[in-house]
This record gives sequence, structure tokens and C-alpha cells, in this order.
Amino acid sequence: MADIVVCGDLEGEIEKSGELSKLEALGSIEIFNELDPPREILIRRLRGARAVLEFRGRAALDKETLSQLPDLEMIASTGPHRIDIEAATRLGIAVATTPGGSTPAVADHVCALVLALARHIVSADSALRRRSWEPVTGFNLAGKNFGILGLGRIGSAVAERMAAFGVNLIAWGPTLTAERAAAAHARLVSEKELFQSSDILSVHLRYSALSDNFVDANRLALMKPTALLVDISRAGVVNRQDLAGALKTGRLAGAAMDLCDPLPVSMTDPMLDAPRTVLTPHMAWQTRETFRRAATMSVENIVNYFRDEPSHIANPDALKVSRPRLQPSR
Repeated sequence: MADIVVCGDLEGEIEKSGELSKLEALGSIEIFNELDPPREILIRRLRGARAVLEFRGRAALDKETLSQLPDLEMIASTGPHRIDIEAATRLGIAVATTPGGSTPAVADHVCALVLALARHIVSADSALRRRSWEPVTGFNLAGKNFGILGLGRIGSAVAERMAAFGVNLIAWGPTLTAERAAAAHARLVSEKELFQSSDILSVHLRYSALSDNFVDANRLALMKPTALLVDISRAGVVNRQDLAGALKTGRLAGAAMDLCDPLPVSMTDPMLDAPRTVLTPHMAWQTRETFRRAATMSVENIVNYFRDEPSHIANPDALKVSRPRLQPSR
């Protein structure tokens, strides 16, 4: 049994980074590269570990799994979407994250999707590979209304990049203020105006019970038939069935998505058969630079925790639950 277990280092990015050497004083280290092992295998591999570095947010660290890991004190995760934070808090397991680590990569990916849609890159490439000459007329981005639904960290980074294309930035979010919008060079509009006015709408709402199925058939019906929608948010904010329907009936000119949840996406997902789309397999965050930053931050989070200087803790109440601490070897 290892003191620290690394999960999901599929390309060996953490191992190659050299960051793991910083953990050697804390005990033995073991690396498993499977992305989503069955629960019984995951429990067996994590049993006895005091810390887990979960690299891709793919290991299902749910209540049933966590409850069978009595020695586990903390989880350093790059994406805690499959961690039961509430259960971890009750059990006194601290969950540390890497905020902002993937923001530049994700924002770049949004711009790539926008350009691919606006200039029909994918369909033109596909036609040429079929030995068919089919140039398609696109449109300029300058002067278009670029709407941002949810102007948080990623939405603001997208706004910064898209401003260089000369678009008119408009934004709405449930807590967005005119001052925060202006700081991102955007104009605050109403929810209805955002959907009605956007030539391109980029979705960046954080998933919650309030945002579940937020972009549904009713809101899609407000959009221009010439409009494009780009979604790299967690699954659940955009109703994929409704979006696919809008594309099939011509209610929307095109859409791009970085599909996730479940991972891998179901091969019966309605978006896979929708026309005028650009789809990627949850790769917006995946760059070498993001991986290196995630490795550095995750290792720092583990070291800081065992120094009693916890950093980037998503569930600070877990720190109030008494648990034994792993002491560095002398």
C-alpha cells in the first residue's frame, strides 16, 4: 500500500513533470493510469493511502468509495466533478483543486470553435478529403454581437480574446453587475436580450440546480435563426436534445460543443447526429501547459496540506474533522 496514490496520469504528464519528487518525503508513491476503474478496483488501489492525486477528474470518488477509505485525508484534484464533496466533508477528507489552471486553454478552445463554425472549416476540410471542391461562404466576426452567458473566470478570458476580433461583447449572468461586465469590456444586457441579440452565444454558466437545462427549447427559440451557439460548460446547462432539435429544424445556424458528462459521451447522444456542428471530446482543457500547471498545483496542494498550510480547499469544513496526519519521514 502506498501513502500517496496518483490516478489518471494517462500520458504520464505528472510523472514527466518531475513534481512527484517533492512528495517523496511524505511517503511512498504509486501511480495508476486507468481513467475510470471499477469501484472495487479503485478501492483496492486507494486503500491505505493518505492522499490521492486525481489528475483528470475521471475517478468516481463517490460516497460509497470514500466511506471505504478510512485512512484517506485529502484529495488533490484537477476537476472535482466526480467527487462527492458533501460526503468527503462529513468524513473529514479535504478536497483541494487547481482553480484557473485550465482557463487559458479553455478560452483558446472556445475561439477555435467559433472560427471553425463561422468559416465552415470542418465541412470544407471533410469535402476536400472526399476529393470534392466545395468552398462555403462564411462571415466576418467584426461587428457581430458576441454574447457570453456567465461572465466568470473563463467567460472573462473568452471576452478578452474575442475583443481582438472586433465583436460587440454583451453578457448576462444571474449575479453579473454592470461594473463587472464593463471590466471585461462587455455590456450587461437582460437575459432575454442576450438570447435575442447574440449572433454568437458562448455558454459559461456554472452547473447547478438553478442552471440545470437553462438553455432549453424556449430560450433557443428566442435566438436568431442565423445565430451560432458554443458550449464548453459542464453537461446539463444546455439541453442537448432541444439543441439538436433546433439545429435539425433550422431554428439555429450552427453549434459547437466540447462534450463531457458522461465520459466518454454516449454514442446515442443527440448532438452526434445534429447538422452544422463542430464537436470535440472534452478536450478544451487538454494542453501540455495545462497539464504541467495542474501537476505543479496539485503537488503543491498535497505538500501544503501536510504542512498544515492547506491551499485551494474546496470544502474547508472538512479541516474541522479530526483525522490523523501523515508526518514527513526524517
